[in-house]
Amino acid sequence: MPPPGDDLRQAFQAQVARGALDAALDLSVVEFDELAQLTTVTVMGVEVTATAIAVHYTVSWSSFHACDDRTFGGQNARVLRGRADGQDWVFDPLEPMPISRSAFDEL
Repeated sequence: MPPPGDDLRQAFQAQVARGALDAALDLSVVEFDELAQLTTVTVMGVEVTATAIAVHYTVSWSSFHACDDRTFGGQNARVLRGRADGQDWVFDPLEPMPISRSAFDEL
């Protein structure tokens, strides 16, 4: 937990840059384009209560489609929620997305 008075947005941006929150952040961008690559993660703000924390962030992505000679990109806003545990905040690891199964897999 950053010391009182520190800018929480900057503190969490530094944690994101170090990869300290990678296990809890949703960094997937393939839902936008199967060729999408994550380009940046930006912490937009932090909300704190006595028992909970919400870190608002955006993921930026881009994808290059060689056949069309075009690059596509975008941003998506997300929220990482955690809870207070004494003097620390706890962020649970992100649950993996379920793997889709085809009818063939069922047989």
